[in-house]
Amino acid sequence: MYNSYLHSIQSINKHTILEIPFKSNAQYQAILEHVSYEQGLQYLELIKNEFNTIQYESICQYIAKNDMYGSPVVYTYMLDNGQIVCSPTSLRYVYHALVILAHLKATGNTSIVEVGCGYGGLYLAICFFSKILDISIRQYSFIDFPEVCSLIDAYVSCVDIERIPYSLHSCYQYGADISCTELFLISNYCFTEIEEVHREKYISELFNKVTHGFIIWQTVFRVSISTVDSIQKPNVKIEPERPQTAPRDLPNFFVFF
Repeated sequence: MYNSYLHSIQSINKHTILEIPFKSNAQYQAILEHVSYEQGLQYLELIKNEFNTIQYESICQYIAKNDMYGSPVVYTYMLDNGQIVCSPTSLRYVYHALVILAHLKATGNTSIVEVGCGYGGLYLAICFFSKILDISIRQYSFIDFPEVCSLIDAYVSCVDIERIPYSLHSCYQYGADISCTELFLISNYCFTEIEEVHREKYISELFNKVTHGFIIWQTVFRVSISTVDSIQKPNVKIEPERPQTAPRDLPNFFVFF
């Protein structure tokens, strides 16, 4: 399912990142940058309702930086009597970053590993809003296809946001090459999207180094939420995804542990 997606980014590197409109490429949008205008409205409402200490100016600053490259499809939204012209995906990154940071702060973890990382937009949102919220994060590990890791490295180096030190790791290693322990895991939409054999590899190679985390769990790939015990973590908390972006009969869930 990833072949067209990987093909769409193979030519992007640090020399071409400023020129290629990959965020509006149909092959790329099959996997990422496909959040609808209506879902963007819902993310904005959730940000206002759940994180009302985050200022309009801060949201605008992150969005302007993240939407500067890749030519995303943008829409106009209203917030606090001001306009935001942005990709709805950037609003998703803002909301997810704030949800994750609230949980991360409660756990005390300072090292993050993300499985399935897109172009690094969530990482940049975590970098940006962790400073505002005075949450210390020591290091960040990306795990994805080598082609995606190259895109991440090219993209985040261009965006004017103070970056948490990061390392890039091939998904073919399943995290076995990460030496850190006491990790906080993030996997938004990826963990339940991959085949069972790969999930089992992550559980055996990476999850023993993970103490807490956040997964957006999809059931559309026939991975029932009832199988969440497979991650072998205590104190799992399950909530319906906000907003719900999946069909009613095959919903997504927020999984905190």
